[in-house]
Amino acid sequence: MTKRKSGAKAGAKERPAIQLKKKRVEELAAASKKYPVVALLNIRALPDRILQSAKKKLRGKAEFAVAKNSVISRALEKAGKSALAQKLDFPTALVFTSLTPYELYKFFKQNKVKVAAKPGQVAPFDIVVPEGETDLMPGPALSELKGAGINAQIKGGKIVVAKDSVVAKKGTKISDTVCKALQKLGIMPFEAQVNMVAAYDGKFLYTSEILDIDEAKLMEGLLACLSDAFNLSYNSSFPTSQNIEALLSFAISQARSLAINGGLYSDASAGILLAQAAALGQALSGKVGSLDSKPADAGASTAAAAEQKTEENKTQ
Repeated sequence: MTKRKSGAKAGAKERPAIQLKKKRVEELAAASKKYPVVALLNIRALPDRILQSAKKKLRGKAEFAVAKNSVISRALEKAGKSALAQKLDFPTALVFTSLTPYELYKFFKQNKVKVAAKPGQVAPFDIVVPEGETDLMPGPALSELKGAGINAQIKGGKIVVAKDSVVAKKGTKISDTVCKALQKLGIMPFEAQVNMVAAYDGKFLYTSEILDIDEAKLMEGLLACLSDAFNLSYNSSFPTSQNIEALLSFAISQARSLAINGGLYSDASAGILLAQAAALGQALSGKVGSLDSKPADAGASTAAAAEQKTEENKTQ
């Protein structure tokens, strides 16, 4: 009689952690199927207040979910949206929404939040403390500001910044002293936003590079394209719904000119041709009248001379 191999018993219960993961996968998969658009957010180093603010503003328009990448990956594959799973290489939050990928990306881009500088952070640009008054009273704060390289002075019982002061050059690390001075002055030199990496609408995968559109430049480019297309179709006499009125107007003008120059009568040219004929006739009648007056005057003179001669003959 053979011995049964030892192993897990049939029907043994799964560990609670495994059950929770499976449940979470099902929940995320269901949400992915419920909404037409799913987006991935990179939440590495993202202040929680910014994420919470986005959730509040998008309430009723989107749902947010945070989970481990392994759980998110399984949920996306289960929902038939594995294209997004390939982008999971950072701490991730999911957004399920009925907004288009562009509308969602635009929302995050327009809702940036001012954030303070952190010690050791590399300055992406020169950080400048502008000239002007402060709300700080004379005391230890003056030394702290000066220690950060700020041209601070006391004037009128308050601390003022005498002139613009660069406290951190571009590419250098921001010191703890500078961070404290900026905090005292209430200066938050940086902006932070929710970093949307990609979105999937069931057909296409949209990355942040595709969605980052300058609307002003886009509109300018579209108007230039429309103008070029109109000029091309008009100059080649190719009729479209946009140029048909201009082409017909030009054709009528050309036909009218041809008829007038060729003396051809039509509904379009008759009025102008008759007006030209009347003007020409008036001009000619004036010239003919002045020529006719000379022979008439000569005849009258001849008749008078003949009559005078007849009278002379009678007298003789």
